[in-house]
Amino acid sequence: MSLPTRRQVLRAGGASLVAALAGCSGEGSSSSSDVPSGPSPDALVTDYDHLQLRNDTESAIFRDAARDDDGAGSSYLDDFLVTTDEERADVEFAADPDGIDEARAFIDETDFDAQTLVITQHRPNACHRVKLLYVTNPPDSAVHLDFCYPLRPASVECSVDDRHVVASLVRLPYSSQDESSWGHGGGSSCLLPPPLRTETGDA
Repeated sequence: MSLPTRRQVLRAGGASLVAALAGCSGEGSSSSSDVPSGPSPDALVTDYDHLQLRNDTESAIFRDAARDDDGAGSSYLDDFLVTTDEERADVEFAADPDGIDEARAFIDETDFDAQTLVITQHRPNACHRVKLLYVTNPPDSAVHLDFCYPLRPASVECSVDDRHVVASLVRLPYSSQDESSWGHGGGSSCLLPPPLRTETGDA
């Protein structure tokens, strides 16, 4: 018996499962509502570089080499704000999904004198993807990333009972070596909040 496709998930009301994915993990993380008022357009960051990897299992793609594993379960996913070469050394590859060589190069090419690297990991079900909706640089934080969780293309065979791990690597066009506060959030809606729609042309 074949696994349900995106279209079959829609018929079954599977789209409602996206709401269960709202929220995030990692230091400085926060969640946003489905109808956010949105950040100030002045804080919007548009000239960042972005790369995603998907591991077709529940296993993390990255792990923090400096973390004591005794305090975390197997389901824990590390997130990273990387601002120096020393912090980059703690980013360890824990899996080998497609695109891993591009990810290594993406990390190695980051110049921390002028740039900041953020790595987040999410565990959506196999029928959803993780979309980076927008990036902001709030006054009191190095960065805030907002994600949403749309369905994957109709041609993808998948089961909502399976979990994958999606890692998002974002290279920011500024240094954050004096910052430690940051966060990311998510919601079921991929509609940009009103303050940002005219800024990006995306309704």
